[in-house]
Amino acid sequence: MRALLLSGGLLLPVLSCVPAAHAVEITGMKDFAPLQGRYAPGGDCGRQPRIVIDASGMGFEVEGRSERVTRLEYAASYGGNFYEGSSQWFFPFGRDGAYPVLMTFNADEKPGVLTVTPHDEGYAGGPPLSPRNRALVAGSPYLRCR
Repeated sequence: MRALLLSGGLLLPVLSCVPAAHAVEITGMKDFAPLQGRYAPGGDCGRQPRIVIDASGMGFEVEGRSERVTRLEYAASYGGNFYEGSSQWFFPFGRDGAYPVLMTFNADEKPGVLTVTPHDEGYAGGPPLSPRNRALVAGSPYLRCR
């Protein structure tokens, strides 16, 4: 924090403005048709975890269990105000202001590449990744199935 010295010797604290990435809740992935498809480690859909993106949302198959997410958070401004690349960011398991993992589609500006990285879990001193999220992170990067 910095301070601004006013006339008369009065110090006024000044907070630096840091742009924040805002996520908006969405229902389904119908507005993200280019991202729809099946993803797996190395693009081999015989392997797990598998992730299916379709108009109704996201499906996850991890260690033989299936889970469907239809309400998720789209981090529209995650790349910053002037970002013009192709990457898009989503938080599929957000709750109570916590987002355990971040999904990045077109990761590193490469179409068909999906990464899953820890966000609010799995960092030093923080809560550990849940078994599902640990498996999703371990399978990353994912490629669209061939």
